[in-house]
Amino acid sequence: MSLQKIPNNDYFILTQQPLAGSSFNNLLRVFFENKFNIDLPFLPRALYVSLMSFSLSPLRLYEKYKFQKKIDKVQPANPLFIVGHWRSGTTFLHYLMGQDKSFSYVSTLETMTPHHFLAFEAFVKKIIEQDLPEKRPMDNLEMETNLPYEEEYAVANLCPYSFYHGWYFPKNLYSYFKKYVLFANINKEIIDRWKKNYLFLIKKISYKYNSQRILLKSLVNTARIKLLLEIFPDAQFIHLSRHPLKIYLSTWKLYKKILPIFSFQKIDTNQLDHYILEIYKDLYTQYFKEKHLIPKDNLIELQYETFVQDPVSTLQTIYSDFNLTGYKKTHPLFIKYLEKHHNYQSNSYSYDDELKEKIYKHWYFAFKKFGYSPDNIPK
Repeated sequence: MSLQKIPNNDYFILTQQPLAGSSFNNLLRVFFENKFNIDLPFLPRALYVSLMSFSLSPLRLYEKYKFQKKIDKVQPANPLFIVGHWRSGTTFLHYLMGQDKSFSYVSTLETMTPHHFLAFEAFVKKIIEQDLPEKRPMDNLEMETNLPYEEEYAVANLCPYSFYHGWYFPKNLYSYFKKYVLFANINKEIIDRWKKNYLFLIKKISYKYNSQRILLKSLVNTARIKLLLEIFPDAQFIHLSRHPLKIYLSTWKLYKKILPIFSFQKIDTNQLDHYILEIYKDLYTQYFKEKHLIPKDNLIELQYETFVQDPVSTLQTIYSDFNLTGYKKTHPLFIKYLEKHHNYQSNSYSYDDELKEKIYKHWYFAFKKFGYSPDNIPK
């Protein structure tokens, strides 16, 4: 199997880089942590992001002044976390369960502008809508400012302790994963700062939505079970697994689509492939190590292939097992959403023997844990 290079066609898109909604101080800290190692083609993007972040600073300060004390008083309910690996179907489940109005969630708007969405929602929404693509580049699911999104983007805009800064500086991708997902060799002070920022985000969302329970989906949380339970002891978790061969090829497609849009650096193809292999292995090594900490009744583990065959039955199982009350009321909305997407086709891939051998060699433990075979790949 030969690896394809990251395409260059989107390198000069300036306005879709998420750090534009960061505080200027956080932006400088991220740049400093990466020694301002920005490749020449990305200097205009870095300049645009810096100007946007700096320009929005007065709005951030005003919102902090007006709402900080109110947010600090919020006691959020224990969230429901959707976890797994990237490209395992978690977005589809997130979108689907997001039809239930008894849940709140972190929207695309709120992840991109976590400092501004209370006082200046209408204003920042106009800015984001100008440049937000209609479809997600990696799978053609719709993108809108009000749809659920990964809260890790918001964390990356609130503080420097986020894996997604590795998407922006991909030469350090694996280093970011080790530091801010696994928190390997990271002192307690940094971990406490990460917890503080994460809890602040959840409190802010809870304040906006009148303390509704929050439905969250962030794949880095798959390896943060222990830390999340320290913050939310009674949180519930839904884990989605998918055939590792499909995960691998779909993750490659993800990076080929988003790195030209998000990054400030180019990365060697072989280096990125090594990172993809190691991150999956480390993510699930940590998950299998920590998942026993979740109370038995608070964890549901599903296979993507079973879920997409019958999403309605899967939802019924989730709502029943977790004693959630919104299923009957939301059932028509679930059906409406599924009918809207009934023609959706997931990406198709080809698998040669070299690829099967490579992925099984690196991820064999996950094949066994999740019950997959390298020679039996679902359509």
